This record gives sequence, structure tokens and C-alpha cells, in this order.
Amino acid sequence: MKKTLRTKLKKYLAFLLIGSIIAGVSYLIVYKVSFLPNGYDIVALQKDSISLKSFNLIGIEKSIVTVSFSENDNWKMEALEYEVNRQKEFLWLLFYTVTISIILFIYKFRSGLKLWKVIIESNIIFSVWPLYTIITSINRITALII
Repeated sequence: MKKTLRTKLKKYLAFLLIGSIIAGVSYLIVYKVSFLPNGYDIVALQKDSISLKSFNLIGIEKSIVTVSFSENDNWKMEALEYEVNRQKEFLWLLFYTVTISIILFIYKFRSGLKLWKVIIESNIIFSVWPLYTIITSINRITALII
């Protein structure tokens, strides 16, 4: 009984360590390296204008767009800043959940479970849920720029 508890505790702590490392690496990729596929990043924020860096599908910088707003449209700057931050948060969450799900998928598949049971237990289907919010944020940013 003690051995099974000890081995379960070791597996849990190892998974917790791996999860923490993946969370840190995902954070670095999104916030420090600025790997934002099809996304936007704020370059400069002034009183009446905002400069956004856009990225292509593979995360390489595409262009920098500077948008100026009048006094009445200052809410658009706040909305753009909110949507860019939201996009980054959910992109970090997407990288983290997909990586954890893939690790669980491989672990459970190697332990001999059937494919459908592995897919359901690894939650690989639900790990792509942040993608919807990312797409919504990108569409809203594009609409606010135009």
C-alpha cells in the first residue's frame, strides 16, 4: 500500500514539474520571444495613436501599422490594447494545453490504452478551445484597425 502511494505521488510530482516547466516555456515563447502566429503586438502607445506589429501564420513579423484616433475614438485604443493582451493570454493557454495534452496522449498510448480512450483521457479535443477566443480577438483587432 505504501509503495503504490509513493509511486503515485512521484508520478504526480513529476507531472507537476513537467507542467510547470511547460507553463514557463510557453510564457517565454509568447511574451518574451513574441511568437504570435497571425497575431498582433503593441509597439508604441501614445496619447492619440497606437502602433501595432502584425505577424504572419508562422510568427514572422509582417508589418507595423500605426493607427491614429480622434478624441471621440479613444475607446478604440483601449479596446485594441485589451484585445492584444487577451490574444496573448489565450495563445499562452493554447500552447500550454496542447503541449500537456500531447504529453498525456503519448503517456497513455504507451501504457496500452485503446486509441479512443487515449483521445478522451488526454483531453486533446478540449485543449484547442482557446483557439476560438484567439480567432475572435484577431478579428476584433482587425475590425478596430480598419
